[in-house]
Amino acid sequence: NANTMDVSMCGCITDVSNKDILPEIELLAKKIKFPGITSGAAPGRPGNGAWPFNYAYINPHNDNSVAYRRILRDFDFCGDEEDVFVRVAEELDEHDEGECDHLDDERAWAKWRRGYKNMNDYDNYQFSVYMHCKLREF
Repeated sequence: NANTMDVSMCGCITDVSNKDILPEIELLAKKIKFPGITSGAAPGRPGNGAWPFNYAYINPHNDNSVAYRRILRDFDFCGDEEDVFVRVAEELDEHDEGECDHLDDERAWAKWRRGYKNMNDYDNYQFSVYMHCKLREF
């Protein structure tokens, strides 16, 4: 329960620069902007609308998770957008085929919101604690 948590932990929880959180956020932004970019399919080009989006996260119990997290932590998201697009598609392949709808109309956004609401209790707890702490900063 975020109301009973020890707020002294908030500094650690919201410190995205000293953990692997920032690369995850950058990757999620790419997955939203370029749906399906980590599907493992042959890369198209930015803006071609070829791939869908999914709100999947790395499975921490996957045997490849440690190696993948290391690659993601060291990945350079800077540079020309098309170059970054191709490098993400080639180097950060998660076989994440995503959802079938693009976020370009109200129906697609409604489906995305339903999916977000269907996260498991653990993911919901993590998200709510992070938001609780982050909002305390304001």
